[in-house]
Amino acid sequence: IVDDELLVRGEFRERIGAWFAENHMSCEMQSFSKGADFVAVGSGFDLVFMDYLLPDGNGIDFIKQLRDLGSRISVIFLTAYEEHAIESIRVDTFRYLVKPVSDELLFEALESFVKVYQSTRKIVIPMQDTTVFVDADEVMYIEADKRYTIVRTTSEQYRCDKGINTFMSEINNSRFFMTHRSFIVNMKYVSSIDKKVVTLVNGEKVLCSSGNYNEFLKNYMSYLKYES
Repeated sequence: IVDDELLVRGEFRERIGAWFAENHMSCEMQSFSKGADFVAVGSGFDLVFMDYLLPDGNGIDFIKQLRDLGSRISVIFLTAYEEHAIESIRVDTFRYLVKPVSDELLFEALESFVKVYQSTRKIVIPMQDTTVFVDADEVMYIEADKRYTIVRTTSEQYRCDKGINTFMSEINNSRFFMTHRSFIVNMKYVSSIDKKVVTLVNGEKVLCSSGNYNEFLKNYMSYLKYES
C-alpha cells in the first residue's frame, strides 16, 4: 500500500486483511509513504495499491520504473481524480479506484485479482534432472507416497522428493486444502465429499481424515460461494 496519508494506509490494511481472512486466505502487507521507497523493493510484491499523487512524484512514473525493470506486479491505482484513469493504462493497470473507495469496489477488485493470481500461479516441482513449473489451476491433488510426493495434474503425473508439507507451505491459494496428512486437494476438481474420502471429477478418490472433514467442508462451501 503506497499512500502518503497514514490514516489511509491503516484503513486499507485493515479492510484488505479482513477480506482475506473472511475468504480463508493469508496475505502479507507492507505500507510505504513514498514511491521511491516502494520501488526499491516493489518487484517482490504481487499487488500494489498505489496513490496517484505522492510527495516524491507521480504514482504512474514509479510503476513505469518497475515495469522497466521487468516487474509484472498488478497495480490498483487510488486517486481522487477520475481524469487520470486513461493515463494509467500505459503501465498496464489492473484497476483504477476513485477515493473514497467503497467496500463493494474494493472487494470486487480483490476478488478479481485473486482469481487471476490463483489461476496463473506456478507450483514448483523439482525433478531429478530438471525443475518443472506447473500452473496451480491444473493441479488436481498432491499425494505423499512414502519418501516421494506425487503431483497429479489434469494431464500429467510428476514424482519428486519434495515433501508434501513443503508444498503446502508454499501454496498460498484458497482452492487447496490438506484433507489428510497424505493429500492436498484442489477444490476446483472436487465432485463429492464424505468423512473418509473425497471424490474428484475424474473419478479418483483421495483420503479425508475425520479430524479435517468439518473444516474442509466449511472451506469448500466458502469456495463455492466465492467462485459463483
